[in-house]
Amino acid sequence: MNRKKFIATLGLLSAMGISTSALTAEPALSDAQKAEVEAIIGSYLKENPEVVIEAIQAWRSKQEAAEEAMKREAVKELHAETAHTLSPVWGNPDGDVTVVEFFDYNCPYCKSVFPGMKQLIQKDGGIRVVMKELPVLGKNSLYAAKAALAAQQQGKYEQFHARMMGKESRLSPEGVLAAAKKVGLDINRLKKDMESAEVAQELDRSSVWAQRLGISGTPAFVIGDELIPGAIDARQMKRYVEKARTAK
Repeated sequence: MNRKKFIATLGLLSAMGISTSALTAEPALSDAQKAEVEAIIGSYLKENPEVVIEAIQAWRSKQEAAEEAMKREAVKELHAETAHTLSPVWGNPDGDVTVVEFFDYNCPYCKSVFPGMKQLIQKDGGIRVVMKELPVLGKNSLYAAKAALAAQQQGKYEQFHARMMGKESRLSPEGVLAAAKKVGLDINRLKKDMESAEVAQELDRSSVWAQRLGISGTPAFVIGDELIPGAIDARQMKRYVEKARTAK
């Protein structure tokens, strides 16, 4: 048995809950003894293949549990940050329930969610929505995200966001600037602010949070302790908000 195979065998034994201390104790096993151990293990696994399956399943369960624990911790830390965030905020800045939305202006599913989100905010005055720009669909999405964050520096993020989300077609830089003009933004200042350190840092933070939470696409929401990937309608969002409010 070569060294790599022997180490792998020890790992398998450990995964099956079999102590390996006797195999690793001094003096080291001879080649003949190692061959004997290998033969015994091989024979056992042939007769009991379910042991390997159970070991793999147990390992996967541990991995999934560890990943879920990391996500739960990330959700807590995200809420701690958004309590004092520099990210754009929509709805009631002092609301009792915070919804964090990760989105892309060229994502059709994000646009489909927007009317329901707007309706819910209007009906429920206690919702605070923290906007996390996550331009995952290419350079045009990045351009749009930069423009939106730059619009915040002119106090027109909400108007600009609504205008952009109302566009059914994919946004080009020309379309973004046209939307900016429609809401009364200073275009020269906008272009300058788009390249500011503040905008770059906000985009970086959103990307880091998405990685920590395992978010690979848009939209995605964090409501209370819940991470919700994918589009949800107004009724589903209302249920998550009520659940978060009740848990307080």
